Amino acid sequence: MAPSDFASSPSFLLSQVGALSAQRFAAATAPCGLTPRELAVLRNILDLGPRTQQQLADELGMHRNNMVSLIDELERKGLARRVRSTTDRRAFDIEVTQSGRSAAECVSQLVPTLDSELVADLSRGERSVLIDLLTRIADAAGLTSGVHPHLSSRR
Repeated sequence: MAPSDFASSPSFLLSQVGALSAQRFAAATAPCGLTPRELAVLRNILDLGPRTQQQLADELGMHRNNMVSLIDELERKGLARRVRSTTDRRAFDIEVTQSGRSAAECVSQLVPTLDSELVADLSRGERSVLIDLLTRIADAAGLTSGVHPHLSSRR
């Protein structure tokens, strides 16, 4: 493929726009005191309720050792806490603290602006079509809705 062919390559264009969007998203989460990975964990717990570290690792496709480090960091920041599981005495559930809720809400308030900036040159109808097409591509690829594939790195 010649370099000029990349201008019409869906794979390249999605990668290019995805990299830009990921950079902007990471920059937006920073003032809220979160990384995108930390936000993913908090959102999972807020959406589904307290989870064990193993459940979180499984649901987000992360290696359990990486999840332990991530939970340690969230706990250090006061954004989450470990509490003894009510169903398994050997396990701990991870709960989001009020500070964690506030940090996640901070990011949620920024997302509409990020979205608007990213698709500013598209009409409302084009935005809807873009979302539909991206959703179809993600579904066909077997991606988990709301979970970034980068999170699933098991390294």
